[in-house]
Amino acid sequence: MTTTHPVVIFDGDCSFCNRSVVFLLRNDRTKSIRVCASNGSSAKRLIQQYGITEDLSKTIVYVNNNKVYYRSSAVLHLCKKMKGAYPLAFLFVVIPSFVRDIVYNFIEKHRKKIIKKEYTCANVTSKFRNRILD
Repeated sequence: MTTTHPVVIFDGDCSFCNRSVVFLLRNDRTKSIRVCASNGSSAKRLIQQYGITEDLSKTIVYVNNNKVYYRSSAVLHLCKKMKGAYPLAFLFVVIPSFVRDIVYNFIEKHRKKIIKKEYTCANVTSKFRNRILD
């Protein structure tokens, strides 16, 4: 599977992750980002193609131009494609990833407490359907 578009692989069983993906789709100024849940067939093909070994229940993965980004690096690279002031967040890339990932890991550890209500990407409007991979 070659990726002609940037792709985000996320934990489809996590309400926080699902809400974050919907936020990303709404604010993607390029309208080019595709998303897929980590347990879907598209994600499985990407995992095999790029040799991804990370625990996808704890990590966001961003594949763009045949490069794979994880955790905070994925988030910062995604910010570059967003509307408004979000691209400015990319400036944090100067901070070493092991420091940035401390914050990422804290949020990952507490994400189920942050958003308790069930929320899935099935809740999104039809205008994003073509950007959600199986």
